[in-house]
Amino acid sequence: MSILWKPQRQRQPWDRFVLQALVALTLILVLGSLLCERFRLGIDDQEALCLPPYRWYLIDTWDRQPEVGALVAFGATEAMVPHFRVGQTVIKRVVGVAGDRIAVDTQGTRINGSRLPNSEPALATTLQQPATAFERSEFKVPPGHCWVMGDTRDSFDGRYWGALAIEQVQGRAYALF
Repeated sequence: MSILWKPQRQRQPWDRFVLQALVALTLILVLGSLLCERFRLGIDDQEALCLPPYRWYLIDTWDRQPEVGALVAFGATEAMVPHFRVGQTVIKRVVGVAGDRIAVDTQGTRINGSRLPNSEPALATTLQQPATAFERSEFKVPPGHCWVMGDTRDSFDGRYWGALAIEQVQGRAYALF
């Protein structure tokens, strides 16, 4: 009968183990803290989605510069009450930035002369006002602002409450699922 010899693993002193464990734990906590500080989850709990088919979003709070086509998360203002609570996080698509020309009429929204599809103010009836109440003759998006909209005609967005101040932007949003 042969016995295989196994070398004994040397144990480290307990103080060295504790030091290594503390360093590892500190790194995990610091990295976790940075990730939690930078990223948030956003969930659209509305029945009718304004950015279909997505309901879950990752919000990068370190990226606050709006770009055309990007999704941004922002805090709702007084102009959005009663549809949103003041400060409630809202996610919309940036369709215009400072200097872009915007016009809204009963036929829809024009950005720099081009009409956007599905952009007529369809919520006018829900808001108990005529569609003409939301018409805006052509104007330039002012510096420090952007124009945001949902992807559906019944989204409560800039057509109803105007340009969004960039200081309200909480971060860039990425659709997850």
